[in-house]
Amino acid sequence: MSVLMTSVPVAQVRKWGGASASGALSFAAARVARIVLQREPMASEALSWTTLYSCQGEAVRGRAELALNLLARPELAELDVKERLLRAYNAVFDRYDGSQPADMAYWRSQVTAGRELPALVRQELVPLYESGYRSSPCAAPAMARSPLFVVRDASGLPLVFTVGANRSLYMFRRTPFGRWSQTDLSAMLPLNQPGKVQALDVQQAPDGTIALALAVAPLGSNGGPSLHVAVGIPNHLDEAAWVETMRGMAPRHVPEVEDDVTRISFGLLQSGAVPMVLVTAANTWYFNAAVEGPLTAWEEQEDEDSLATAIGSYRVPGAWRLSDTPCGRTLRFNSFARAAAWGIAIDYQGLPRRATNLHLAPSNVPNVPDVFVAGDSIVVYRGGQSVPQPVANIGGACVVWSESNAIGEHLAYADGAGGLWLVCRKQGGRWGMPVPIASTLVMAALLAAPNHGGVHAIGVTPGGALAWLRFNSDGAQVGAEEITQAAVWDDQAQDVQRATRVARSVA
Repeated sequence: MSVLMTSVPVAQVRKWGGASASGALSFAAARVARIVLQREPMASEALSWTTLYSCQGEAVRGRAELALNLLARPELAELDVKERLLRAYNAVFDRYDGSQPADMAYWRSQVTAGRELPALVRQELVPLYESGYRSSPCAAPAMARSPLFVVRDASGLPLVFTVGANRSLYMFRRTPFGRWSQTDLSAMLPLNQPGKVQALDVQQAPDGTIALALAVAPLGSNGGPSLHVAVGIPNHLDEAAWVETMRGMAPRHVPEVEDDVTRISFGLLQSGAVPMVLVTAANTWYFNAAVEGPLTAWEEQEDEDSLATAIGSYRVPGAWRLSDTPCGRTLRFNSFARAAAWGIAIDYQGLPRRATNLHLAPSNVPNVPDVFVAGDSIVVYRGGQSVPQPVANIGGACVVWSESNAIGEHLAYADGAGGLWLVCRKQGGRWGMPVPIASTLVMAALLAAPNHGGVHAIGVTPGGALAWLRFNSDGAQVGAEEITQAAVWDDQAQDVQRATRVARSVA
């Protein structure tokens, strides 16, 4: 007997899409410092400047006063008045962008005419921001605590997907010329009206192809969200090919989903396995992404308190449930009712004490995954084995990522303090000691680098920059690069722009 489950249990870890908390803290003052000083502030500086920022009654006035304070620092003594004006303007409008605003010529004429910069900032720019005016995009396309995913392109480089402050989906791709392109993918979806991304998942299959699923809610309407899903997307596409791919992602017919979607996620993608998708709104459903068809309601076993759940395939599609039962804590795989004429049930023995988290990864056995379980220690069940192998004698961890290749295997876990740790082993060798990784980022998504045996970390700095860090197999950082962002229009600014266009058309 079973009952309908209205939510899917997840491990308690701070996670935003494919990114996890990695140790650094984000402050509004740090973003102002990044804009004005054009460098990442030290933690002590950010804390000190937060005091000045928070003493102001409103956020925009906090940004203005902090910007003026930072412009007086000796390290900026050689800046000319035009550059000072530009940085103050960007700080007031919370704009992190390398281009100049459309109205900068006017403000330069004001300072050229003798207007003092502090007076211009306090008496003109701050009230202008408060009025809702924006001459240029100001919102961030990538930000801390917003979904971020990273997969590998055909060259082995990171391909980054983010949900911006305006709830649009953006892709960052490193071009053959060494620069980063930024593409608004959600704007290319075949929608009857503009919409905002409610939930997103991006995963990569063992053959390198990409799977993309997102739920989009229409603007200014009471209609339900639309689901757009694609699997088998080649990872060698350029921007134009990605645009065409998005234009071909027609919404699925899902009359069951009428409320806001809080989660959409793929099961583990394996060679030869059915690509399953889990959707959570008022209830939870799953479906096969490769074919059109109705959603199937997710059911939880009665008399079991699920601590963690994952979907995928063990020969046939099904779900792994880590549960508290009258007989103790158990981990079992059960095939979905309609997946086969016969049912499959697999029990895993030797769970670590106080197990609370599970993670699936592709294995050497076709269509059967490796299963990592974390509790008082971390263990892994290889392929179809029901007896675990030890990974790390670490308690209170939550496994968030793993990947293996011909060189070795990598695993990352989050600790209870918000840090991210990396454990590696060479092929045929033992697991090494855990080392902290990406601790200078607020959150990070990880990707193995088979070209040199290390790991890529893509994430957001405390100051709001999108960064690409490179680590060797020992966890030591060996490179860093900022991924260039172009500011985007936020919702409020878009509404003001629409109202302005309507007023002009009426006039």
